[in-house]
Amino acid sequence: MSAAAIAAIASLVGVTLGALVEPLKLNAARRAKQRQERADRCGRLIEAAARARQHLVSLNVNHRQGEAGAERVAAYEDEYYTVRAEMRSLLGLLVMSGPDELVDAAKNVRKKDMDLHHVRHAPDDGGEFTRAVLPTVVREAVVALDRSIEEFALVARKHTS
Repeated sequence: MSAAAIAAIASLVGVTLGALVEPLKLNAARRAKQRQERADRCGRLIEAAARARQHLVSLNVNHRQGEAGAERVAAYEDEYYTVRAEMRSLLGLLVMSGPDELVDAAKNVRKKDMDLHHVRHAPDDGGEFTRAVLPTVVREAVVALDRSIEEFALVARKHTS
């Protein structure tokens, strides 16, 4: 067989393999992009939930302070509702792209955020205002939200790695 024939056969084999492999490469690139987008959304949801938690705790502390913190309460509420809107839109994007296990974990974070939101104006357990000691219902809601954020992060890691 001549060198030209061998080169032609090798070229044909190369083109054929390239045509077969290219869709696989594109599919792998698409999946990698989806994983990265999901990881970004999950990270943003975790950050938003942590900020929401911080604002709700600050709201409770300032609410228990009374009028001394009225201006700060308004600022914390504005910041909280901004973060809450971000969490809602990130949850919607996760619902759209899945998987269901991740969506369920994100919904749980949202539920625990709402539970903390409902007790944000809880008074002191009895006694004088102490900034460092949150009322029991607030402290329990904070712990539950922290736990749900951690559980979400574990599920997210499984679906983004």
